[in-house]
Amino acid sequence: MIEKRKLAVPKTTAFISSLPEGTQNIIRDDLKAYAREHMLTLDWDREARDYAAMTRRFCDMDEIYNRTNLEFCDEGEDIEAYENNQWREIVLKLKDIDAEELSRTAGRVGLSVSELLENFVGDLIGGTRTNGSDERDLANRWFERCWFSMDMNYNFLSYLVEWSLVNRAVKLWEELEDYKQRDELDECDLEEQKWIQEELNEMFRNYKDISKYYFDSFDNEMKRVLEWKREYEKNMGGHQRHSEKER
Repeated sequence: MIEKRKLAVPKTTAFISSLPEGTQNIIRDDLKAYAREHMLTLDWDREARDYAAMTRRFCDMDEIYNRTNLEFCDEGEDIEAYENNQWREIVLKLKDIDAEELSRTAGRVGLSVSELLENFVGDLIGGTRTNGSDERDLANRWFERCWFSMDMNYNFLSYLVEWSLVNRAVKLWEELEDYKQRDELDECDLEEQKWIQEELNEMFRNYKDISKYYFDSFDNEMKRVLEWKREYEKNMGGHQRHSEKER
């Protein structure tokens, strides 16, 4: 979900194709992010050489922005706001001696610590900027050889991330906890609670089928999932632009 967006839209009835190119690019990115999050397939308009939704009026995008605080502005003002919103700051905890050595290592190649780590992370995840295919391959080989990769696919969090089910599992868990806190439940509430529990149980069964003997209790596994989700939201600053698909 996009919490806030500034857009150079003179009036909501304007056709998206008539808007400034930069504004169109922002809307297109938001459209694709919405489709990913809700597992939707976007129709392509061959004549327009763009997504069909991009040929409509801005007011027709209400589903995408229905929970977004929209601010309309002059042309160009939305570009700077959008680009600034793409950056996230992630805290790195190191001991003094390691932080000092990291600064020296970065300095030896004329980079700041931030620039050095941005380069490595870009290669590791195949980000928007990388140093080449060989560097990406070596970064991935490092990741796969480290001790933490030995636990891959052997915990519930790994399974949910791999199958893009974290958001769904957390949502179900929170709804289930809400029902448990209520003093009284009517017949419909009890049926809904049962359905939620069954879906979570099915997720966990599917995970156990893959992990075989390497699994903890459901509550302990969910505790790790919730901790990861909290850190994810903190790192993203509350934004869900590149979040996983909803299932």
